[in-house]
Amino acid sequence: MKINLYKNKAYLIVFEGIDGSGKSTLSKLLKKFLENNNYDVVLLREPSNSKYGKKIREIAKNKSSIPIQEELNYFIEDRKWNVKNNILPNLKKNKIVILDRYFFSTACYQGARGLDMKEILTINRNFAPEPDFVFVIDVDVKTALSRINNSREQTVKLFEKQEFLEKVRENYLKLKGNNIYIINGKDSIEKVFKNILELL
Repeated sequence: MKINLYKNKAYLIVFEGIDGSGKSTLSKLLKKFLENNNYDVVLLREPSNSKYGKKIREIAKNKSSIPIQEELNYFIEDRKWNVKNNILPNLKKNKIVILDRYFFSTACYQGARGLDMKEILTINRNFAPEPDFVFVIDVDVKTALSRINNSREQTVKLFEKQEFLEKVRENYLKLKGNNIYIINGKDSIEKVFKNILELL
């Protein structure tokens, strides 16, 4: 399949969705597809490997909850580090940067904990570049949790509770923008990936 991305031009492509949506698998498939078609690609994820990102992962595995503002601050500091050290340097080299989660995740997840989604988006857009494409992989929560339980040895306590994920999913479906595409993630991974390539 042919896609309409220019060679030697920077693009920022983001995969979003609740845990278990398939976004990580799809981001890896896209990286491989683009590399096979001679594009210069880098795949990044958030939380990153900064000290803040490591703290977020540690908290998510070991605690059921932390103060909401503390959590938000960790995500923002981690993203500032990622933008400065990974995202912008690669875009300046005219690479395609694929991101597994970005500031939309922070808005939707922390929004589900009671913070203002619009305010979180505004804070992040003050320092983080806007993506060319945002693919929100949408699946119902029961399907997502079933996938998680079947594929992971250890569940993540903080972010994978059903009632909470329902709120997160609702927030994802509220996102608007010319660069935002809601993708049905319940189809086979091959069909979902084909839909993404068609949009590209």
